[in-house]
Amino acid sequence: MGNSLFQKLDSWAEQLVSFPGCDQKTLNIRKTMWIATVFGMFHVILHTGAFLIFAPQALHLLINYGYTLLIFLTIGLFVTPKLTRGFNMYFVFHLSALLLITFYTILKLGGIATSAGLIFACLALVLSSVPFQNTKITAFLFLIFTIIVVLSGLLVPWLTVPKEITPRINAIVFVMNTLSMSILIFYQTISFFAQQSHIENLEADKLKELNEAKNKLFTNITHEFRTPLTVIQGMADLIEKNPDEWLKEGSERIKNNSQIMLNLVTQMLDLTRIETGVMPVHRIQSDIVSYIRYVCELFRSVADSRGIMLIYETSEEKFIMDFDTDKLLHILSNLISNALKFTPEGGLVSVVAFPDEAKKIFIIRVEDNGIGINSDHLPHIFDRFYKAENSLGNPDGIGLGLALTKELIELLGGTIVVESHPGKGTIFVVSLPVTHDAATEETSGIAPDKISTLIKKNTHPALHQVQSANGTLPVLLIVEDSREVADYLAAILKSEYRIECAQDGKSGLEKALNLIPDIILSDVMMPEMDGIALLEKVKHDIRTSHIPVVMLTAKADVASRLSGLESGADAYLAKPFDKKELHIVLKNLIAIRTKLHERYASPDDFPPPPENGYKIEDAFMEKVRHVLEANLDDDEFGIAQLCRELAVSRTQLYRKFKSVSNQSIADYFKLLRLFKSKLLLSTTKMNVTEVAFASGFKNLSYFSREFTHHFGKSPKEFRN
Repeated sequence: MGNSLFQKLDSWAEQLVSFPGCDQKTLNIRKTMWIATVFGMFHVILHTGAFLIFAPQALHLLINYGYTLLIFLTIGLFVTPKLTRGFNMYFVFHLSALLLITFYTILKLGGIATSAGLIFACLALVLSSVPFQNTKITAFLFLIFTIIVVLSGLLVPWLTVPKEITPRINAIVFVMNTLSMSILIFYQTISFFAQQSHIENLEADKLKELNEAKNKLFTNITHEFRTPLTVIQGMADLIEKNPDEWLKEGSERIKNNSQIMLNLVTQMLDLTRIETGVMPVHRIQSDIVSYIRYVCELFRSVADSRGIMLIYETSEEKFIMDFDTDKLLHILSNLISNALKFTPEGGLVSVVAFPDEAKKIFIIRVEDNGIGINSDHLPHIFDRFYKAENSLGNPDGIGLGLALTKELIELLGGTIVVESHPGKGTIFVVSLPVTHDAATEETSGIAPDKISTLIKKNTHPALHQVQSANGTLPVLLIVEDSREVADYLAAILKSEYRIECAQDGKSGLEKALNLIPDIILSDVMMPEMDGIALLEKVKHDIRTSHIPVVMLTAKADVASRLSGLESGADAYLAKPFDKKELHIVLKNLIAIRTKLHERYASPDDFPPPPENGYKIEDAFMEKVRHVLEANLDDDEFGIAQLCRELAVSRTQLYRKFKSVSNQSIADYFKLLRLFKSKLLLSTTKMNVTEVAFASGFKNLSYFSREFTHHFGKSPKEFRN
């Protein structure tokens, strides 16, 4: 209870003295000084009250001293929470004034010996400056204290001790002051060490966060560089082998992905230049309204291609002010491209620009009605290397875009705030100061390709719908959020597989359950559901557990490979991958299915020897066999009834059963009946007709023909 109350009071004090932009060190200093002021007031009120009650006439000097201190301390009590600038200077003046007032009172009391311990009050005031952690401030106050001590000693011959200050009174007040000041000094010492420990812990946490951020950065950079490198390497290979078909499109894609990589490097370098203070600002004085309109038009075709309405609104036809064209281009491009990226087809993105009423601030609002940002991610979206993982849309990038945008805005003297509601949209508000100091200049046009590195534009035809005309080829499901990588994979594999594509883990799982493909090729880092989550769901679902899954990703470190393999991945390839290796891995995994086919080929050998890798498949086949055996003598029982019993669709059952046993359900059901008839002929005295009916065959000639075809003897010959 006591700790809880102390924590509440401490939290209340922090809120009282805090202000926007206040760092932890400054907050600790302000809080300590405010609490010391409160303690000082309590000390003065207690002592002055005691003097008024017990010796009002005898101690009038100390009472007047108490009144004076109360005035100064009350001022400090109210000034501390309000003062944000010149805080240190104010307290230097405040403590110096208190030292001089105390020195005056010491002289009036006759010197240090008869000062009732006020010299300790002076020492306490000097030590009060320690939390500032400023050597100059403490040295200056200590110099004043030294001068007070020296002068108090030198001036003793000319000082008179008031008759009211008897040795008894002097001793009592001396003890009171000494105890009070000792308590204050003890508190400030403990508080100082506690603050130092707290700051050290914060720095340790910050260092830990920095290391985690670096690790995350390296992971993200690996992913972001390997993806375009995969496309560049793959397109170069296709151009080399088939230049007539791939020269134009391949060259364009190589150029686009090179620009993406260049933009990543540029972002990192720009942040470093801002951090080191060498990022130049080249302001011109021109019409910012027209410039913003021009930038918006650069994104018009991108918005139209995605079925998104992009509008620009302004209250001013023209507004002249200073701004940096390159930096404003980057700021607007990043905000608009993000809005387009996270807004679904048929959505709206609006850019609104206007000055405030006093025309001191120019405001730019970029608003969309897209998926919004979760409240857990909102406080961190301007942090470097931060990405809201598993968000809707396509959260590509290494988490530098918004961080760089914010730092560019601050470099221009502006601010940016964000408001977002999941499912409703996001609003970014940029405020830039209005100045007219730069040289007047017309804004020059910007080539549209300058923004191509700030937004990924897919204007080339997609290969996602490429399908092989040969229906006998195995079905390959490609789950990849990078359209260009998916297109490249489809291009190099379409001759050997029937290709199906999905852009994220969620849609990939839906397709896997509906199609029951022969093999899955999946990326790891994807929106909505990552590759590891997809892998686990596929491997733990009875409908898809048999499907080989190849993880194709930029996370090439050993830990990531082990994580994927432990989750059930059949193979793990790193981007950029070798095309031949990919072909071999896929062929080998398809070939491994023959082991499954042999395992479940003959009903006569069921159940097969238990093996850990086939638990789910064994359970599936056992369930199918149990249902079929229970209905062997029912000639009306068919696929529709079996699907209802197993709670799967006809397509899912067919694809799953065919992949596992290399047989159709009808052929397997017929085999079960034949083996049942063989067993009855061997172990019972039933005649052939009875055996046929008991096994589900209603046509005796058909039964005899199929039995002879499968076992090499007719039923009668087998009985004999």
